[in-house]
Amino acid sequence: MSSIQVGCHLVDQVLEFVLAVKAAHREINRRFSEALRPLGITVVQAEAILILADDQPLTLGELGTRLIAETGNPSRLADRLQAAGLIHRQPSPHDRRNIELTLTPYGREMATRIQQARQPLLDWGRTLLNDSQFAAATVALHRVRDQS
Repeated sequence: MSSIQVGCHLVDQVLEFVLAVKAAHREINRRFSEALRPLGITVVQAEAILILADDQPLTLGELGTRLIAETGNPSRLADRLQAAGLIHRQPSPHDRRNIELTLTPYGREMATRIQQARQPLLDWGRTLLNDSQFAAATVALHRVRDQS
């Protein structure tokens, strides 16, 4: 087992990696949440809107599999987005058992506003690491993710 010195404690490198990922995720979510506050939406709602802006229509199940920030029920998320006038829900013309989601005109406008609100976060990230460091970190994290 390999360990590193953190302050006066020896910490396993894997544990240190896990804790660093969690802390970085928390900081990124905090910053993104703060950027979204004027828009009145959450990070999870923003993620769903951006997913739909890139590829629609999607079924509830397809949206659920693409969401990273949401561990709950995509149906409740869709309910909130529909109530806010951001998405339409309609039966799939291919399989009426499925519900398809599409952005409303307001939802498309919100996607643009989310991208604008997110830009300072991306700019901040570019001050922390260079392209090769981001590439190496991304490869490492995908390797962990793909083990499930």
